[in-house]
Amino acid sequence: LDVDDLTNLQDNTEVIALAAQLLLVAAFFQISDGIQVVVLGALRGLQDVKIPTFITFVAYWGIGFPISYYLGLHSDLGSTGIWLGLLTGLTASAIMLYIRFNYLTKKLILRS
Repeated sequence: LDVDDLTNLQDNTEVIALAAQLLLVAAFFQISDGIQVVVLGALRGLQDVKIPTFITFVAYWGIGFPISYYLGLHSDLGSTGIWLGLLTGLTASAIMLYIRFNYLTKKLILRS
């Protein structure tokens, strides 16, 4: 962005403001994504792939997408709302996968 470009200064200011909002959401996105990736990898290590795939599908499409749609199109949040919906789906996925991992590991411990 050229801050000395006076003809596009208003557009540049709007882009910078929007990017700042989205980067804030993206910061929280990293936390949920990190947890989800680690737990999903641990479940793969336990040879569990079918149920985590279903959990991820439900979290993204059943939770994240409807929230993104509503917040993005039917609220004043706009693109930030879309990202908040994505964050919600990813967080739901991380939580459900973590619950699944705890269930399987407790089951393995009781068997041994």
